[in-house]
Amino acid sequence: MDRFMHHALNRRTMLRRTAMGAGALGLGLSGASRLLTPAGAQEAFDPAACYQAFPGAEIVQYEKVADPPYNIALSNSYIGNVWRTQMIKMAKAYAESPDIAPLISEFQVNTADRDDAAQIAAIENMISNGAQAIVIIAHTPTALVQTVQQARADGIVVVSFDSVVQADPPDPSLDLGVTVNEDQVEMGRRWAQWLVDQTGGEGKILMVNGVQGTGVDTERREGAYEVWEANPGIEAIEVIGDWDPGKAQTAAATALAANPDFVGVWCQGGTDGVVRAFIDAGVPLVPVAGEAENGFRKQMLEMKDEFQGYSIGQTPGLVCASMRAAISLLMGEPVPSAVSVPLPEVKTDELEPGVNVFPDAPDNFFTATSIPACGINLTFEEVDAQEV
Repeated sequence: MDRFMHHALNRRTMLRRTAMGAGALGLGLSGASRLLTPAGAQEAFDPAACYQAFPGAEIVQYEKVADPPYNIALSNSYIGNVWRTQMIKMAKAYAESPDIAPLISEFQVNTADRDDAAQIAAIENMISNGAQAIVIIAHTPTALVQTVQQARADGIVVVSFDSVVQADPPDPSLDLGVTVNEDQVEMGRRWAQWLVDQTGGEGKILMVNGVQGTGVDTERREGAYEVWEANPGIEAIEVIGDWDPGKAQTAAATALAANPDFVGVWCQGGTDGVVRAFIDAGVPLVPVAGEAENGFRKQMLEMKDEFQGYSIGQTPGLVCASMRAAISLLMGEPVPSAVSVPLPEVKTDELEPGVNVFPDAPDNFFTATSIPACGINLTFEEVDAQEV
């Protein structure tokens, strides 16, 4: 994860910057934050546990803007899969939660569907509408660099997550705000290594990729290929599923028609659709390493005697952690330049109904709805009640 050097800005300056490695930070809430957060919330939100840092991250701390509430905006770049839909629902539910609602005066949301120019225009418009912080999931990681630099120069807090804003090549002299993410390379690596362990490192692996061009897709594939290259007996066959169950099922069905001898599946999303493709094709199920969709975990639970599964979740709750980080920065509190959210993972024999798989919830519900250390504890009902 890139390091970001932060310079003096027009309306806000960094008070402290310290290089650091992975691990907990000695971060504390300011007195103002404790007083303005409803009773009990500070017990749920633990900044030292919530704001874990990627290796090489730095402390970022700005001058406090003002007392809450704040005008916060969410810029989304894609709405064509269930993860993105749930992400927006979780953001809205989190903004209405008892401990966060008093801290937000207005919550703006915009989706610019796979259009860099539209996303840039939307960000500029939300700033014109008074946004003091912008939470961003970028379509193209490099396309927003200039826009984010200008926002930071104007004193706007910027937090990007999932598909983060970054320069290519990385330039530590640029101020691109704070990033919040899971370790995508490690996720891809873990899926791949588990499949090597399951298959003995021999045979064809079906790789079902996500949205091309995004940082998430690129980094997960990078992690997988680190493992494939160390195991030359693996032959990876790649298709595009856009992280969507229907699209992933269609792509997998096409691949199975030409390759009925797959020994494993590496799937970034839409995993339950891929399992259905095997069933519909009458092809025996193989070990499947995939996302944390409830449908996939229900399949793992219901068909535990037919195949082994490994589910790692890219939680849509990253948006909530990013909103929490934006509020902390607006309050003048310290946050790492690159926040690492732990990978929520489960194998077949670790499934617990009602805990990490929800038999009565829809298949397309992503199971990782809570990040307890960040005070993010949303229920299925709270998320499902929101509209997009």
